[in-house]
Amino acid sequence: MKSCLCLLALFGLLACSAPPLWLNDHDVIPVGSRVEFLIWHDHPARPKQSGWRESNIHIASLPRPMTGEEARHWAEGVGVRDAKMAWTHYYVLVTLPKPERRAMRTAMYPRPAVVVGAK
Repeated sequence: MKSCLCLLALFGLLACSAPPLWLNDHDVIPVGSRVEFLIWHDHPARPKQSGWRESNIHIASLPRPMTGEEARHWAEGVGVRDAKMAWTHYYVLVTLPKPERRAMRTAMYPRPAVVVGAK
């Protein structure tokens, strides 16, 4: 019985994925990475649908190296065009290409054109 529980615990530990690495402004995102833009959707007319959502816009395979700062500016720019969702905060999530497939993410930032708490 103990060996069965130990085996289950071992499989449980192996199944847990590592948390994303931190993506800073000076870090370089390699070619072939997937770059996603996640937004805090908080439309006042739809309070039950609030939460983190993947934006409609992403880069499936990055064609050139990009810094974390460039990725943030890209996200801010595409967020302005992502008119189908109302949002106030965002972060960038990067999935590195094979064989690593590790995830990296930026801090959470407010939408540049929105002053949070203003009425």
